Amino acid sequence: MAQRTRGALTVLGLVLAAGALAACTAADVKLRHPSTGRNAVCPGGYPTRGIAGLTNQTAKEIQFRCVDDYVRQGYERVPE
Repeated sequence: MAQRTRGALTVLGLVLAAGALAACTAADVKLRHPSTGRNAVCPGGYPTRGIAGLTNQTAKEIQFRCVDDYVRQGYERVPE
């Protein structure tokens, strides 16, 4: 029984670690201005918690606003 519990806890720990890692590694969004050729990056690697207690949703909103600001200035997303 103890062996089974230890194995279940190991699996649970791995699942939680993978979930935490996935939450911290959203892809950066790259943009380029077609006239000037300038590049910009809106980072997606904000930690789920840590920068003033940001939630994952808040980090996504920050990235969305960053992209939106550049698009309004004429930048276009660069395909991956």
